[in-house]
Amino acid sequence: MKVHISIIMGPMNFSTPTFLFLFLPLFLTIFLLSERRVRVYVLVAASLIFLAWGQPVALAWLGAAFAATYGFGLLVERGRGRLPWLWAGIVANLALLVFFKWTPLYGLAFLPLNWSESARGLAVPLGLSYFAFQAISYLIDTWRGTIPAERNPARLALYLLFFPKLVSGPLVRFKPFNEQLNDLNPNPEQIAGGIRRLLAGFVKRALIANQLAIFVNAAFNQQTANLEPGFAWLALLAYALQIYFDFSGYTDMALGLAAMAGIKLPENFNAPYIAESISDFWRRWHISLSTWFREYVFFPLERRRLPFLGQQINILTVFALTGLWHGFKPTFLAWGLLHGLAIALEMSGFGRWLKTAWRPLRHFYTLTVVLAGWVFFRAGSFPFALEFFRRLAGDTTGLVMRSFRETSPLPFIESSFVIVLVIGLLFCLPLGPWWRGLRASLEEKRPALFFIFQPLEDALLLALFVLGLAALLAGGFAPNIYANF
Repeated sequence: MKVHISIIMGPMNFSTPTFLFLFLPLFLTIFLLSERRVRVYVLVAASLIFLAWGQPVALAWLGAAFAATYGFGLLVERGRGRLPWLWAGIVANLALLVFFKWTPLYGLAFLPLNWSESARGLAVPLGLSYFAFQAISYLIDTWRGTIPAERNPARLALYLLFFPKLVSGPLVRFKPFNEQLNDLNPNPEQIAGGIRRLLAGFVKRALIANQLAIFVNAAFNQQTANLEPGFAWLALLAYALQIYFDFSGYTDMALGLAAMAGIKLPENFNAPYIAESISDFWRRWHISLSTWFREYVFFPLERRRLPFLGQQINILTVFALTGLWHGFKPTFLAWGLLHGLAIALEMSGFGRWLKTAWRPLRHFYTLTVVLAGWVFFRAGSFPFALEFFRRLAGDTTGLVMRSFRETSPLPFIESSFVIVLVIGLLFCLPLGPWWRGLRASLEEKRPALFFIFQPLEDALLLALFVLGLAALLAGGFAPNIYANF
């Protein structure tokens, strides 16, 4: 008899009713009513419950990895023989990552054969990549002497397992995170701001990313031979928006949840699609990941003072690892190498020319590389990616998207999809600073108007949240893309 696990016992997700209306209210109530000195332990308990929800086997794996990281951290701090202990700690965390990511079939071979595929999938630790990279950064910083080894297991456990950042980041360093644990006392303004950020992230995922996912999945899950070029281009654009609003929306929710507990996490996005080079793109996209690789991989390689060709190889190495961090697949490797090649090219004379080129041309070049990369990132296999490129380069008549009804199994492009697409394109612009400036100007120059503006803003956000929740309950929710990494 096969073991079946219901949806409610699957890994917890910020956007599910279980989390929003059960876990979060209970957690926040207990956290705010508890004494400050025990709030670290409340956060640890909440993180363990979040992780163990439907994943008790996975919790055991991360528990073992935490124990190893804690022990190796103490050994790394010692005066003699520190480097071997550092490497042992790094290898231990990377081994777990490779165990589940590179050899998933072998990694799950220890489970009973009569378990269903979905049940076996629940044994894979949630947020494993983020856990491993933060554990490695903690060990390296301890070895460098920039931080002391943490003696309090609860503080280190919270750093590694803090549920808002466990699934999709952002990656943070131990020192700035640990310093905030000394005074976990969020004020009403922090809590209110956290709730707004949480709702805004939910709206981005439910009303933009989730709606675009319907079209994207239909395009990428069918035979590419049946895919019209116009549909292929539209699907690629939709996927670029879907992954941005899904990932940045989830990050908004993570930052909002952390703010409710009095913890400030770093921003992870800054309007990446307005970048004027691939180097600029990586200063705006998944900022914490690019910062991690720069600090713990690229800079150590650069200290070897290699010639220009050696620097190019270092860049390709970093981006190959960035691709493989997402999964041990040729498509992820190709995605990483494409970005690495572009950045290596930008370090040459092409980069000097690019800085002086016409700005629209710089945007065009950047978006071309980024969109090409997303083909590899989304494709299920390398042959599919190559065939998708062929469809993109199809006859020009396809670009007018003719005869969709007769030539494609995809659903028609409805007005609702066009509206979502346009809204997505609009909100790719850096509207945040403009909006905050408008609010600050109203508060300073027209306080009476601001007194009305703030409740209206909150009411609109709440209405959009309800609309997004209704869409979730009616049609289901596409899983968080970066939860798989």
